Amino acid sequence: MASPTTGGCSHLAHIGDRPLFWPQAFAYRAHMIGQRTPTLWLLYTAMLWPAWQLIADLFVPQWYYPQMMYDSGVWSVTFLIGAIAVTPILRVINVVGRGKAFGRWLLRFRRHLGIVSAIYAALHVAHYIRDAGTLGQVWGELTDLKIALGWAAFILMMALALTSNAASVRRLGKRWKTLHLWVYPAAALIFVHWYMFDFVTARVVFWAALFCAPKLVQIILSRSARQTVLR
Repeated sequence: MASPTTGGCSHLAHIGDRPLFWPQAFAYRAHMIGQRTPTLWLLYTAMLWPAWQLIADLFVPQWYYPQMMYDSGVWSVTFLIGAIAVTPILRVINVVGRGKAFGRWLLRFRRHLGIVSAIYAALHVAHYIRDAGTLGQVWGELTDLKIALGWAAFILMMALALTSNAASVRRLGKRWKTLHLWVYPAAALIFVHWYMFDFVTARVVFWAALFCAPKLVQIILSRSARQTVLR
């Protein structure tokens, strides 16, 4: 139960030993968000820099559709790999014993990597819809397996992006972690979708291997830690 002096803001109840009433807590929260805002702006500006060209090309009469689909897809996968890699990187930092400040920064901004991945996925879909021309054409192509797999992956990514916030964590509780494990089926759908479209198999295998590598590192470090404890 929340203390009457904190107005339910238990995580902002104190600075040092001094309790905060809810107006003070609200002001403190706003101050902390303000401190992070420039960093977030810089982070999103850097991550979404290639997106401006992808957005602009949606309104160009003549645009190279295959390149737009490839670029948007690769950027989406790149940031998805970045989001997946955070936990293994934190494990490595714990083993090495250095870079903990960087680890805390990564942990704080991990959700934004996933959100940016979903934004590039949305641009991927936007270019596909433009090329299809009509919603009737889009609907008719759902019977094509490679198209259907792409839509399934996109829906999962949107669900993950829309729940990548503190409010969803609180509302879903333990179910939040279960939901976000769906990033792995989503990735599997993405790579199968890509494989069915791409004529260069080695390229798809390369990106799939990059996606799997961080998880492999995490598994190896976890097993090593368990063996150390048993000894």
